[in-house]
Amino acid sequence: MPYTAYVSTKDGDTLSVRKEAYGEIIGSLGNGAQVKVISEPKLVNSMKWVQIGVNRWVALDFLKVIKTARVVATRTTKTINGLRIYETRLIDSTGKVINTVQGVSGRASKQTPSHVSGSQAPLPFGIYSFDSPGTVEAKGGEFGGVWSSVTPTFKTGRTEIGVHYDPSALKNDNNSGTAGCFATPTPKERDIMTNFIRSYKPTHLIVCEG
Repeated sequence: MPYTAYVSTKDGDTLSVRKEAYGEIIGSLGNGAQVKVISEPKLVNSMKWVQIGVNRWVALDFLKVIKTARVVATRTTKTINGLRIYETRLIDSTGKVINTVQGVSGRASKQTPSHVSGSQAPLPFGIYSFDSPGTVEAKGGEFGGVWSSVTPTFKTGRTEIGVHYDPSALKNDNNSGTAGCFATPTPKERDIMTNFIRSYKPTHLIVCEG
């Protein structure tokens, strides 16, 4: 019965965790966070609630189950030239991890995720949809020759977002990092990501805090 789901809030904010269904708030989960649901839904106060741990309940309406291939990027405390590294799992439709690569987002001098357009900060945490699953376009400039556009499934000021290769990540200069997209930092990881997108056609990019 247990299954995996991801926090999916409409405004990109956190989801309250409660001691019991519609009970005392004891914590929160960031948008995009992965949880394991371990109970059937329980209807309390006209809302469905599910258990995700001992004395840990959340509202079912703010969870999303993804049964297709996906890219899950978890932000770590490790860095490359001031850029926070995202451990990025490439997962097929059965839930199997096909490969793991590093990811980066935002400029090295601006590493706090932001909803502000043009901030050059890392992407806000949450779920993004690939606009054309399986498609990797050739795009020059800062994008390292590859580009797969994604759209947030939550309210944010950020637009024109894509998954690409960041040739500046290892240069440690003023252009280190992306202007706000999500990127792989090495040619090898670029090729792994590109091949995964083309072969498995992931439908979602999930960005979350570790």
